[in-house]
Amino acid sequence: MTDIGPLAASTRATFGSPGVHAVVRRGRTVHAVSLGQWVEGEEVPELLCHTGIAGWDPTALEPTRADVTCARCLRRLGGPSISRQLPLFGDDDQLG
Repeated sequence: MTDIGPLAASTRATFGSPGVHAVVRRGRTVHAVSLGQWVEGEEVPELLCHTGIAGWDPTALEPTRADVTCARCLRRLGGPSISRQLPLFGDDDQLG
């Protein structure tokens, strides 16, 4: 059986500093990170919004210091949510 402790520890170290967030597989959405239970009692970084990433793969999360843009993560953090709704009819200010 493989000891997963070193893998879990290195991943915790990567995301352990304040202000380090994550993107999934070079995605554009920036997520907040928290620690969650993995296997054999090890804790590893996970997305605060709990968005699935098809199995835990230590290479799926890439660290970033960019601001969190995930609306679910922002709600869980108690911050303002970001809305990027496009106007339905061009410039909505001219309606009415």
